Amino acid sequence: MAASEAVAATETAYEAAKEKAKSARATSEAVWKAEYEAAKAEAGEARPTGQFSDKRKQDRIFRREMGEPEFFLMDTGPVKPILTGDEIEEITRKVQTPKDQTPQYNPENVLSPEFGGTTNYETGVTDLIEEAKQKLDRLLNDPEATQQEIELAKLDLKKLNYLYDNYNMGMNVFRTAKGGRDTLRE
Repeated sequence: MAASEAVAATETAYEAAKEKAKSARATSEAVWKAEYEAAKAEAGEARPTGQFSDKRKQDRIFRREMGEPEFFLMDTGPVKPILTGDEIEEITRKVQTPKDQTPQYNPENVLSPEFGGTTNYETGVTDLIEEAKQKLDRLLNDPEATQQEIELAKLDLKKLNYLYDNYNMGMNVFRTAKGGRDTLRE
């Protein structure tokens, strides 16, 4: 019997808690509605305004009947016309069809004659190659130079030659156009 009494006691406690929660919800909703009505009364009604208005203060800022301009800086630049639907469609059609707009290749002034047909990069690399050759000759003629120094100098010269050759292979497109360097060296 003790178990059934305990179950009955918990059921009554549950029902009491349920009723208490309902009453608390009802009072909180009543308080919320009262606060909402008070805030609504404080805010007041938004008065209707014309087509042109300042959204923050609800005041009309342009008065057409008095001849006031709608745009302050009308005189500073040309007024853009409002596009019609057909004009907008025509513009979108033009934009959607791809068109090659790259300028025509005119290789007249690719290589400047005062530099003998060479670029800054090329002259810099040739100067470095000459310095590397001189260093290698100096090391070969020096009895105190180690084999490692000589090998490093040869490797540096080899790398510089690769740089020069790669640049020449890449630039052959420009050099063969309209005679390229041959016209500059004549």
